[in-house]
Amino acid sequence: MNTNNFNLINFFKQLWHKETSEEDAEQALEIGELKTDYAPIRNIGLVIVFSTVGFFGIWSITAPIDSSALAPGVIAVKSHKKSIQHLDGGIVKKLLVKAGDLVNAGDVLIKLDDTQINAQLEISKGLYISLLAQQSRLVAERDLAKKITYPKALSTDSVRVTKAKQIQQQIFLTRKGSYQGETSVLKQRVEQLHFKIEGLEQQQLSSQSLVASYQEEIDDLKELLSDGFADRSRLRDIQRSHTLKIGEIAELTADIASTNIKIGETKLQILQIAKEFQEGIAAQLGETNAKLIDAEERVTALSDKVVRTEIRAPVGGRAMGMMIHTEGGVILPGRPILDIVPQNEELIVDARVSPMDIDRVHVGLVAQVRLSAFKQALTPVVEGKLITLSADRLMDEQTGMPYFSAQVELTPESLVKLEDFELLPGMPAEVLINTGERTVFEYLTQPVSNAFARGFIED
Repeated sequence: MNTNNFNLINFFKQLWHKETSEEDAEQALEIGELKTDYAPIRNIGLVIVFSTVGFFGIWSITAPIDSSALAPGVIAVKSHKKSIQHLDGGIVKKLLVKAGDLVNAGDVLIKLDDTQINAQLEISKGLYISLLAQQSRLVAERDLAKKITYPKALSTDSVRVTKAKQIQQQIFLTRKGSYQGETSVLKQRVEQLHFKIEGLEQQQLSSQSLVASYQEEIDDLKELLSDGFADRSRLRDIQRSHTLKIGEIAELTADIASTNIKIGETKLQILQIAKEFQEGIAAQLGETNAKLIDAEERVTALSDKVVRTEIRAPVGGRAMGMMIHTEGGVILPGRPILDIVPQNEELIVDARVSPMDIDRVHVGLVAQVRLSAFKQALTPVVEGKLITLSADRLMDEQTGMPYFSAQVELTPESLVKLEDFELLPGMPAEVLINTGERTVFEYLTQPVSNAFARGFIED
């Protein structure tokens, strides 16, 4: 160790000790580097130390620093990618797209096998046509129409429609003939009874005429008998004939009444047959209408299924995330098949904010975005604005970590800076959300204050 080093060591020893032994002083004097009075030097050192500490303290209390919340994120399309799913699933018949292809809205991406669905649809259509023809026939019977009037849905000349019409026409004629035949017999009976009444009434008029004639003859015989010119036995014979005719008139009146009753009963039978016929039609019509509604809904549902066997692109964009790659593969109901990432749409950053920072984060804050997919030396840090924040925390299904979903919109100036970079959905990004300012002193003492706050809580 050289002389200068010894001198420096001795200098600091003498600076912090109030008393210096004479031997040390003599040694220092011998060396020729130290003086006997060290107080000024010590004072200068203390001033420097305390000034430095004071300056740092004032600076830590007054100097502001930016406070930020770090949130990992990814580049995404503002309208979000469109996940393609299928409600029913099925077997892939034709695969018309592959990963990376550009598609237009409405383009067919995948065709599913429609053999079973078409078979079910044809059966349902046949049932619907038959029920519709049956409904038309029942309406014609209810209205006592001379012929069946069919709706426009049955105006085609297809074999199925023609056959359904023929069947219902045959039923219509058979039932109409049966109904008319049954009521015709009863109507004829009513007519016969009316003829019988007319005959009885004629007999009744004849008998009444004889009764009147007998009565006149009786009156004449009584006058002659009083004068002694007539025989009493003759009078009695005429009186007996008169009485018999009155009895015959009474019987005829009873027969007429009885025949009228039979006419009424026959008419009631006709009405009863008509009532039962209409009630049967009403019951069949109600049942047919219910079946027809069910068949129509089934045809509509199956027709919709047939349309859905062609999986189409809802928007134009690039096909990504293909989950099916071979024809003949099976698509499960409700499972994602592929994604369509819209092209030429505004990009945003989907970020995940930690629940520990959520108390300082709100919509409208400025954020700094760094694109992790590019080299940091070449990629500028761009500015954005927090435009959405989830109202409640979410849970990552894979990691189980909680987070709050946020969206950061890049400013137009930032997009200009990134013109030379190709931004693609899915690229990683780091988001620093500016949550405000605080001093260095607050930053350094916050952990201590938090520890004190937790430590003084009584168990």
